[in-house]
Amino acid sequence: MIELGLVGLVIGGLVAVPALFAVVPWDVTFGLGVALVALGMAIGVPAGALYHVQLFRAVRPTESRWWLHPTGLHDRIPVGTRGGVMRWFKIGALGFVLAILGCAMVAVGAWRSG
Repeated sequence: MIELGLVGLVIGGLVAVPALFAVVPWDVTFGLGVALVALGMAIGVPAGALYHVQLFRAVRPTESRWWLHPTGLHDRIPVGTRGGVMRWFKIGALGFVLAILGCAMVAVGAWRSG
């Protein structure tokens, strides 16, 4: 039943988003996109830094470039500290998604301006 709701949400989004972009002026779309990029970066960058610090403290990796692919270390996080580390991971991921959504809105706004 949840899958049916997700499909309905995706289809609704595929119809509503283009309709919204057709009605909203390009400069509003562009401005909201810039604001979303700034918000996403303001949330994601500090959260990502805290995630890496918490992960390092929890796992103490010995690999030289562990910070480039840290998700491979998730299975080594002790159960007692997993919640604290993964909380910052999820908040950082939310910031990333907001920034990417903002980039898409900036691109649509710029494309519509010309």
